[in-house]
Amino acid sequence: MNGKVADMNVAQDFYSAEETARLRAQVTVSKLLECGDVARWWCTHIAEAMPTAVIQSPRPPAPLGQASEPRLFDIMAETDLGRLSLRDFLHHPESGARGFAVIKGGQVLAEAYPGMRADASHLWASCAKPLAGLMIEHLIEDGAIDESRGIGDYLPALRDTDWHDVAVRDALDMTPGMDCEENDVTRSDPSSIAIRAFLAEFNAPHGGRVETLLEVLQASRRSDTPGAKFEYGSPCTQVLVLLAEAVSGQPWSEMFRARAWSHVGAEAALQVHLSPDGVALAHGVVSSRLRDLARFGMLFTPGWNRVADRQVVSGDTLRRIQTGTRDRSFFLNGHDGPVFIDRFGDDTMLGNARQWDCIWPDGDLYKGGFMDQGLYVSPSRDAVIAYYSTTPNMQMTRYLRPIATSGLLD
Repeated sequence: MNGKVADMNVAQDFYSAEETARLRAQVTVSKLLECGDVARWWCTHIAEAMPTAVIQSPRPPAPLGQASEPRLFDIMAETDLGRLSLRDFLHHPESGARGFAVIKGGQVLAEAYPGMRADASHLWASCAKPLAGLMIEHLIEDGAIDESRGIGDYLPALRDTDWHDVAVRDALDMTPGMDCEENDVTRSDPSSIAIRAFLAEFNAPHGGRVETLLEVLQASRRSDTPGAKFEYGSPCTQVLVLLAEAVSGQPWSEMFRARAWSHVGAEAALQVHLSPDGVALAHGVVSSRLRDLARFGMLFTPGWNRVADRQVVSGDTLRRIQTGTRDRSFFLNGHDGPVFIDRFGDDTMLGNARQWDCIWPDGDLYKGGFMDQGLYVSPSRDAVIAYYSTTPNMQMTRYLRPIATSGLLD
């Protein structure tokens, strides 16, 4: 298997027909939130359970070279499982690790598949949010969107709602001042906007009826001043999806194919999973092979031309992300800023910006996702770290800054 590190075993992730039928029948929002056997199956079989837009690239796969750097697996970090090397963490039965890759300059330095096949597609979760952000960046650069104007100026379906005067920039930065935040309280409240949105996506009823995702977004209400604090929420990203469709006139999946994925030499299709009424769930219900998640990350590096035939992420877009953090109090006043500091065991990040969770002074970017999916991009080092997991404990993050600053990527 190309690029596989010799001391890592590939798990086959095999399910019998009986097991597949049993697990598919149990896919519900509550079961997925448990991060158990149902979630583990679903993460690599989403297209068997949900309608899916399959986005193919006409380009041949962009080859990635092999330059093994085994010392990366020796890097240590403090985790909930103890102080472990990356190697031991990946193999720990409680880590939930499934796939892990480090790529620098188009060369695979480290790769492991302790819990899945290398050719399997896996959930990106919220690592997909920069996909939605990127399409808005394209429309800003086209002059089709002014990020200082309100959502309602561009999206008629939300014009007569509390979203109407939320600035596009505030939606990009997850500070809409709306009651769509995801935190410990809202995730446990079956009537919260966040949970109602998930129920709508899975065709499950709330209050005796199945709502559409748009209906849930229209029901969201103002809870604070937009721009006041970091308020992480997937419904906010879905507003960006609808905004991109309204301005471009294209289905989101087609827009992303034309503007981005058709230019990437991916190994396999990008799977964008859909709500029952066909809305692209680009806030997180997206899946691909691990190396293709890494190729997306490479679009934000100087080595973008190793995987794409055009510059999909402009220099201006990257600068807006890297310099777009607000002041420190903005990051810390919300629920998730302190969560990210604890998750990394690091408080040197500047904050969040434009659908990325953390930006550091050296320009590095991080986006994480439910059940510990991760995409870490270091433009200055021309390097990307990508990984998949199925666990409620976001502990792989503890290795990211140590890897980036180890000197092994310089």
